[in-house]
Amino acid sequence: MLKSMKKSDIFKMFLALISLFLIFGIVFYFYGTLQRKEEPVNVSKVENNIPDYEYYINDNASTYYKDEFAKLKEILDGDEVDDNAYITQLAKVFVIDLLSLNNKINKYEVTSSQYFNTTKKDMFINKVVDNFYDYIEDNAYDDRKQLLPEVSEVVMNELKTTTYKMGEESVPAYEISADVNYVSDLGYDKKVDVILTREDNKYSIVAYNPINEEMTNTKR
Repeated sequence: MLKSMKKSDIFKMFLALISLFLIFGIVFYFYGTLQRKEEPVNVSKVENNIPDYEYYINDNASTYYKDEFAKLKEILDGDEVDDNAYITQLAKVFVIDLLSLNNKINKYEVTSSQYFNTTKKDMFINKVVDNFYDYIEDNAYDDRKQLLPEVSEVVMNELKTTTYKMGEESVPAYEISADVNYVSDLGYDKKVDVILTREDNKYSIVAYNPINEEMTNTKR
């Protein structure tokens, strides 16, 4: 009888150990899964930059944007910078960045703000996050299914001189319109207007507006 009970106790202990290992295995599995989920797999990093002007482009940008950024860098790396070429290309990369939502990881990735005037940058970021990028689904885990626009071409029109009111002062400015094409037409701004002014050693955007009032996504 004693011998039989000992065998029974050993068997129960064996089952208890198996159960314990199973429980620990399940706990560690789900803990590991949660830990992996907490670490984003879709993370962008700077791929190219123009240090003297504090411009940069991330590795998740489109090929078209990277090519146009490289052209801006070439213009600014020259011995003598052609202001008209610089202003035109700056407005172009700004438009590409702003309207290419497909590569944005989340609604807070307003990388186009780097081209905006520093006195207006915070207001611009808030407007974009709250009224334009607000519906972008988070893509930190590279699992977004949402269809978003990607700019395929920006055609710049004639650059014009104008003035722009900064506070109480009217300052010299440049204005240029552009025609925007997309990989897929999802109803975003197709004709836009950009105004730029001089800021220290560089030019910066002070205003952006869609020209065609039917395309009002950035104003909603």
